[in-house]
Amino acid sequence: MLFSRRQMATAAAQQGARAAADRARTGFFEVQAYISENPTSLKILCFCSGLALIAFSLLGLFNPCDINIIPKDQLCNLYNVVFGVIICVCDGKESWLRACGDLQGTLFRKAYFLASQTGRSLFYLYVGTMTLLLLPGGILDFFNRIIGIALCALAMLMLARDWCAPLCCKDSYNQMGSGSQV
Repeated sequence: MLFSRRQMATAAAQQGARAAADRARTGFFEVQAYISENPTSLKILCFCSGLALIAFSLLGLFNPCDINIIPKDQLCNLYNVVFGVIICVCDGKESWLRACGDLQGTLFRKAYFLASQTGRSLFYLYVGTMTLLLLPGGILDFFNRIIGIALCALAMLMLARDWCAPLCCKDSYNQMGSGSQV
């Protein structure tokens, strides 16, 4: 009798563990369904803009030619490096980022607004406008303008794709498998 109770308890525990694992798997797939994907061309443009933002912000941060070091400009460049890394993680290749400790998944769980198309595009719009408005001056000013304009334009494309495409092109949009929110 003791043996059968132990077997029943073990079977119940295993069944509960399986049910919990199934629920966790289902929750994971629901979160995956809400993560918006950009088309490949848009992802490449966003990724390259993030890399350019990192490169020119690092040049602005460690510019040996600039004698007038202003702390505000240094801080803006430091923030832009961080924002550039975030942009690259958002639109980087998933398999590469999974190999680096699932950076993209962690970022989307910690900052969920970046997992949605609208949230990500508003973030890009913020970074683009800040890059345009808080220009440190000097030789990198031209490149910062180009990057800021590019990020704002990409943000507008992403917003138009997310908000207007489902309304304007319902049939073709649904056939594309856009990865938009379900």
